[in-house]
Amino acid sequence: MKVALLRTPVINLKNSPFGSVPGIIANLPYLTGVLMEHDHSVTIVDAYGLAPHRFSPYLDKFEARGLLPDEIAQCIPCDAEVAGISVHCTLEHGMAINIIKEVRKAFPDITIVVGGYHTTFCYGPFIDAGADYVLQGEGEERFPMLLRKLSTGEPFTMDGIHSETHNLEREPRVCPIEDLPFAVYDPLPMETYWKLHYAHGPVRTGRYIPMLTSRGCPYSCAFCQTPKMWGGKWMAKSPTRVIDEMDHYHKMYGVSDFHIQDENFSLSRERTKNFAQELLNRNRKYTYCFPSGIKAETVGFDELELLYRSGCRYISLSPESASKKVLKLMNKPVDLEHMASVVKWCYQLGIRVNCNFVLGFPGEELEDRKMTYRYIRKLTRLGMDEITAFMLTPLPDTGVADLKPDDIEYENINFSPTWRDNYRLITYARLWIYINFALLKCVFHPIRVIDNILSVLTRRFKMKSDMTVYRFAVDLFDRHLRRRKPVKTVKVNWFSRK
Repeated sequence: MKVALLRTPVINLKNSPFGSVPGIIANLPYLTGVLMEHDHSVTIVDAYGLAPHRFSPYLDKFEARGLLPDEIAQCIPCDAEVAGISVHCTLEHGMAINIIKEVRKAFPDITIVVGGYHTTFCYGPFIDAGADYVLQGEGEERFPMLLRKLSTGEPFTMDGIHSETHNLEREPRVCPIEDLPFAVYDPLPMETYWKLHYAHGPVRTGRYIPMLTSRGCPYSCAFCQTPKMWGGKWMAKSPTRVIDEMDHYHKMYGVSDFHIQDENFSLSRERTKNFAQELLNRNRKYTYCFPSGIKAETVGFDELELLYRSGCRYISLSPESASKKVLKLMNKPVDLEHMASVVKWCYQLGIRVNCNFVLGFPGEELEDRKMTYRYIRKLTRLGMDEITAFMLTPLPDTGVADLKPDDIEYENINFSPTWRDNYRLITYARLWIYINFALLKCVFHPIRVIDNILSVLTRRFKMKSDMTVYRFAVDLFDRHLRRRKPVKTVKVNWFSRK
């Protein structure tokens, strides 16, 4: 069958500095590889990648970056049989519904399938909007099976596939990933992405590839959807398979910089060491980073030294809070002393490190935040390079989901939940953390501050914050100075197994 996979435009709050940095998506290229393995022809209509410099007003306080729903529908090839819409997060909820309606208007007979992280927790509204099927969980098993059933007319028996007549809740599991095909990035506008010079992880050379080498997480943090998404399981590709995949992308796309987007890459200490050692054994000159984070307790100095020698230049850690009371409420196991040691070791080795904190968790008091402030000062002195302070957002199906009032739309479940009672208080706390950290870094590590400035000027970014400063400047130009041109309908090509 001919399947057109659709990415929504990027949705952000207007004038808000808090949000994800848009970049190359990994989920649809991996799904493309699987569908091609099953002899389907695939194309991707990447709404953001096809118009990354275009901003459009969306709802009252949001903006959409990229193609709009009617333009996305116009890009779908006329011979497409299936349109697969990816919905990654709550911010994309309403936009995905608009895309469903526009695709249905342009292609009355096409089969519309919706999937992604968000649909695992919310599928009914997409059926109501006109989607034929909504998939929960991983698409690598369910999507090919659905396409086969559509081709043969067989009845549906698999869980996690929903329609007006078929409702069978998903059984949480992690499908085997060792032998899944490599991602196929050919349908994406890769040159456009590389010219942007920003992504989720620091872009060092311009050309990079995002990778997924494991899935799931065995921990059950109260603010995270991962436990429900993966059922508390973790599965990983072998180090040999991961490096074979890196070699494949290096050969296919000429990249030597890899952004490993796993939720918990380092859970297995042995796997981490074997991965780094195998890179050294093969004498690969790659660089790589972990922008989504690693579990600090699973690495020591020896592992970090191996990672650095094999090309690791950036990691993200998540202490979340320095209050043991708050960490217990979060159900978050953290060894704060070991975390501090990891920060110190990274500084000594030359690995840039970011630390994430969550503010506004129910039960957090002023004294708890003061503990976090003091801990941040300690980490900054030890060499922490940058910091991210999140405000607690009650995502669906998490331990704090009940914090969301019933009348709050999905788009308002974002990095800046203005409807929260303590929003103003936590906003000031977050601002204080950033200002305090910036001043302390100037005092303790002035050479690193100069290096940050040089990174921005040369566009060889070593940290997310350097990249964010550059992106803000580009976005300002895009909004106010770049000449706005109508986006022409883009002809996309079909890709299939040769």
